[in-house]
Amino acid sequence: MRPHGTPGTTEPTISERTDTANPTDDVIDAPPATTMPADFGPRTADADGGTSAPGPLPAYLGDEPQADPADGGPGPATGRPDRPLARPARAIWRRVRRVPTVVLVITALHLALLATYSVAYPTWTGYDEAQHVDMVYGLLHGDGWPAPGNKMISKGVAATSDAFDRGAYADMFQSGGKKRGSPSFAEITPTPRDQRGSFDALGGPGPVTDGRLSNQMVQHPPMVYALGAAVLGALPASNWAYDQQVYVLRLLNILLVAPLPLLAWATARRLRLSEAVARGAAVLPLAVPGFDRVGATFNNDGVLILTTGVLTFVLAGVLRGDRRMRTAVWAGVWLALTFLSKGLALLLPLMVVAAYLVGWWHSRPRPATDVPATDAQATAVPAARGGRARALVGSLPWGPTIVALAVGLGLGGWWWVRNYVLYGAVQPNGWDADPPRRESLLLPDSFWTWLWYFIRTMISRFWGGLGMFEPPQLTPVAIVAATVIVGVVAVACLVSGLGQVSRRTWLDRLARAAIPVVLLLPVAFAYVTVAQRSWAEYELYTRGIAVQGRYLYLGLVGAGVVIAAGLARLLGRRDRWTPVVMLVGALLMQAFALLAICSYYWLGRGVRFTPARVPDVVAAIARWAPFPSGVTFAILAVTVTFALVSLAYVGRSALRERPSAPTTPPAVAGGRQMPQPATGVTGPRPEPAPLTA
Repeated sequence: MRPHGTPGTTEPTISERTDTANPTDDVIDAPPATTMPADFGPRTADADGGTSAPGPLPAYLGDEPQADPADGGPGPATGRPDRPLARPARAIWRRVRRVPTVVLVITALHLALLATYSVAYPTWTGYDEAQHVDMVYGLLHGDGWPAPGNKMISKGVAATSDAFDRGAYADMFQSGGKKRGSPSFAEITPTPRDQRGSFDALGGPGPVTDGRLSNQMVQHPPMVYALGAAVLGALPASNWAYDQQVYVLRLLNILLVAPLPLLAWATARRLRLSEAVARGAAVLPLAVPGFDRVGATFNNDGVLILTTGVLTFVLAGVLRGDRRMRTAVWAGVWLALTFLSKGLALLLPLMVVAAYLVGWWHSRPRPATDVPATDAQATAVPAARGGRARALVGSLPWGPTIVALAVGLGLGGWWWVRNYVLYGAVQPNGWDADPPRRESLLLPDSFWTWLWYFIRTMISRFWGGLGMFEPPQLTPVAIVAATVIVGVVAVACLVSGLGQVSRRTWLDRLARAAIPVVLLLPVAFAYVTVAQRSWAEYELYTRGIAVQGRYLYLGLVGAGVVIAAGLARLLGRRDRWTPVVMLVGALLMQAFALLAICSYYWLGRGVRFTPARVPDVVAAIARWAPFPSGVTFAILAVTVTFALVSLAYVGRSALRERPSAPTTPPAVAGGRQMPQPATGVTGPRPEPAPLTA
């Protein structure tokens, strides 16, 4: 029997190629990494009419589960390697088994943290949560999707949410009023759990008539609200207490953002980065407390974060040169879903184009430059330049790029065209009016005043964003330290780049750095979009408006890969400790955030937090929760347990993994050294010979 993947065998399809999760693992149906030319290419045609790499693609939920001695993962599948694909359910289970146990533990900790934030923040304390829930409640009762200015909040929702927006809790919740004497949630006795009425009992879907502003959420696409209405409609929830119905919607949002660590890990592995880098990428979503607050409450950010994360995962294959049409279709489908999530996705088609260009550059045909030309060839060079230029343009990935954009714009762009046709704007003003502003004036009136406010507020609210607006907030030391560290490791990744370079020209170096740039494009696009709107509002009102760091969370998957790769690069041969360092930092950030939340919301005025106050804090949280106190106690206990288990698993996997060996390019004729495929930090480690059948 020949080893699978050796010459003479049929090349596996992209879904059959696998890469090992650990350098000591065996490989099934994958040729050695040394058979893969540097720089991801050249490409070969496949049955779908596109092109694919001849070498092994990354381990991302592959068809064959691999052994992972570092964390006790499942062993390789038994049976014939050429066995036909199993039933869909079995195939999905095999893909789940492909994920290392340590990544599943990190994901479980992520879910536990989301559950903790879902009870640490009482009902209606999410960003515009009342307005988001009201859109679901309206769809559930047949209100449709009114025009801007025509959707008034329902009486059933306003009956309880007004206390947070304009009533008894507004000063403490929105304006930092606790330091002025306003009582915290711990000092307020909530309505007894058995006396909390349903939305129907509290007033029903009828609109309020007190002249307030309309519900501005009509400016967004209705996808997540329709999904929420379908979930509530499928449950016998009409008579449930209002906070229980809201918690069902919170659980929906938690489920939407739950796969983020898995997506970050899979994206890194699809880029053929080391397992240590992939695990570090999975940890990043846990390091941003503001993201947990957004993910644990109901809004339309969660669905945008998920769809952008999956799109990033698909485009990771494109960055490696995957130009198959079915990949282009999937990229278009997920691009369409981002369009139907929120307006922040409107610049993402540029990311799709950039990914195809970078992948094409890595896999483009390379002329032989080391062979000396004859006299006849030298005289024919000027005439051939035009032909080479035409061939280069013709080799651009026109087909898959156009397909991806056509599918995305066709399935998702219609909503924004509809807005422009009906209201004269791609994203109209949801209030259809200029509302009064409660943000403070920013003086003196100048661009530099706005710019300094915008930069520092975006940084602060990206990491924290714990209050509405502040406090509570993370300590400035934690914010500055996290920002500096992330900035340094991101620059390290941008300078060193990702992937392999077969030649040392400046264009190839630039292309290598372009991969992390593409991964960071969702964050960059969101930052520019928010800045443009904030500056326009500042020119009108001289106030800092719509400056929310949460808008950057759509790019957490790509950012996680870049930050983990940069940290691994800085750690060098100790790169196996990347997930450990990131997990310790994440838990420290969470500890600082929960300390700030509990001190402000769940302790009385003038009371400082000490370990002896933990029972008081937990009891206060349980009084406001929508379910019996025992459930709250269990959630908090499980979160602490998973934090300890995650540290143990990640630490054990780092201890069992081999240190990265430095690689020295071999010398060739003339003393010149040729680069080799990257290993260890940002490339696959050397793989053993494939198994024989």
